[in-house]
Amino acid sequence: MDKKDKDNPLDDFKKLEDEIIVDQVKEIFRTRPKNYIGALEEIGFEYHEEDDYEEIEERNAKPENQNQMQLVAYLEGKQYPSEAILRTFFAEKDSERQNLPLIRRYFKEANQKLKALILYGLDHYPARIDLLSDLAYFHEFANILSLVITHYTRACLNEMNLQIFAELAEDFYYATSPDGYEALTALRELFEPNTEKRKIIDFLISEEAEAEKSAEAIEF
Repeated sequence: MDKKDKDNPLDDFKKLEDEIIVDQVKEIFRTRPKNYIGALEEIGFEYHEEDDYEEIEERNAKPENQNQMQLVAYLEGKQYPSEAILRTFFAEKDSERQNLPLIRRYFKEANQKLKALILYGLDHYPARIDLLSDLAYFHEFANILSLVITHYTRACLNEMNLQIFAELAEDFYYATSPDGYEALTALRELFEPNTEKRKIIDFLISEEAEAEKSAEAIEF
């Protein structure tokens, strides 16, 4: 048999090592999104400061259509949130040609008119996952954890579609776990045993426990 055809233990070890590193990196981005640089350095990566291309994009972004001009006028003006502005916001989010750097800039500035618009939307559409995700994203740039908890909890309590409820609960967990909030445990206390929502929460808790065990096993 040709030597090339034989398994090389060194190659197998290298492949396993690479897979472990990939899993560790994925776990860091999943569980520590706000401090991923420090977490990556803990496992041996080196961070080098480079030009922030996103920041350059955001700084140079300009409105490119009527919807974007209306949104900028609202975000930089004195208008109050309204259904018309909210619909414009939805239209921009749903557009195939979103101006992401423009909108992202206002999130990173923690623009208070943007926060007011998101909260206005959630008062009218409390279970819209996209708005809840927007609120959680805004929280990354301004400490509004209590608002994130309040609105996700309300959405989970009121949502009757179990598939959407499961998505809301899981999003709630990922949105608040970097802050140390145990969203699934908190939700578990709100639902009686043997109810459908409680079963979903118990399942999600068991899934996260298994994921943590797997991550711990990889570290060793």
